[in-house]
Amino acid sequence: MRLCLYLDLERSHVESLPMNWTVVHPLNSDSPLFEYSSEDMKTADLEIYVSVRGFDDVYSNIVQQRTSYTFSEILFDRKFVQMYRESDDGKTTIVELNLLDENKETTRKV
Repeated sequence: MRLCLYLDLERSHVESLPMNWTVVHPLNSDSPLFEYSSEDMKTADLEIYVSVRGFDDVYSNIVQQRTSYTFSEILFDRKFVQMYRESDDGKTTIVELNLLDENKETTRKV
């Protein structure tokens, strides 16, 4: 059986993407995933489809990206580390692209 659910996000849209942006669905009591353990998701063969749409100011064009994540690609009890910081002189923001895939453990257990 296939079931399609739209998941609420911490931020449903942003006005500008000058830096990185992580799409976050809070796993709280309002989430349809809240009551499921990682084992339940594995048994259900969970796959999450993601579609992001935006407007490119440089080329004045709509851009769209779609992808999906299968159960085996999902990291449980993890979150991304912050990949930007202020420069030592405080005048610029530095984006550390080497941290793009870095993550750390969280306290909530799924």
